Amino acid sequence: MALRTSLAVVAAVFAAGCTVSQHHYAKIRTTRVPPPPVAMVQHTGRLWLDVENQTPDRQCVKPESERRLCFARVSEALGETLERTLWPSFPGVRVKKKGDNLEPGDYVLLVELTIDAVPADASGPGWSAAARGSWRLVRDGIPVSGETFASRSRAEFAYGRALGVGGGEVVNAIGVHIASVVGQLPESRPIAGVPLPAVKSEPQLGPVAPQEKPKLSASRQ
Repeated sequence: MALRTSLAVVAAVFAAGCTVSQHHYAKIRTTRVPPPPVAMVQHTGRLWLDVENQTPDRQCVKPESERRLCFARVSEALGETLERTLWPSFPGVRVKKKGDNLEPGDYVLLVELTIDAVPADASGPGWSAAARGSWRLVRDGIPVSGETFASRSRAEFAYGRALGVGGGEVVNAIGVHIASVVGQLPESRPIAGVPLPAVKSEPQLGPVAPQEKPKLSASRQ
């Protein structure tokens, strides 16, 4: 009985190992990107990124004559890129999680993205990562704007794990594009600014003299 159980365990482990070896794994690897090089409008409502409900974090493809390839960290990487690129335009930018409560005037950005692996063609000698999808900006349940999009990385990658870098390229490119468009949309509910008091200042040249330390009293010496 013990021998039979051991054989069953070995067989299960061997089968699991075979299953894992039947596909490639590409983790999306993004680089830090600066905010878009455009003048961004100051909006008055917070921005919630509805990414996880729209974009699967793990996406698998099966090109012809190749093993299955699974991209991982898709929605996580997209959410991080959008947070980094959209913060200059909103008082708060955050990926929406279950249980988060929206307030009147908050914006919701819904982003749907699908990623794929494209074989070598006239654009380059290697594989590339391609992404397509759409986004919609909603405020208090009313659509504000939206687009479809598509992007493709450099065609310089080997099929497999290296395509995670190509996937990061398209995720960054799409994030910057969305931020450039959304960040320039007009604000329909501006908040009237309150004038601040004037500030008088004078230039200070040269090093600032260090403050003298207080002398100890005789009783403490």
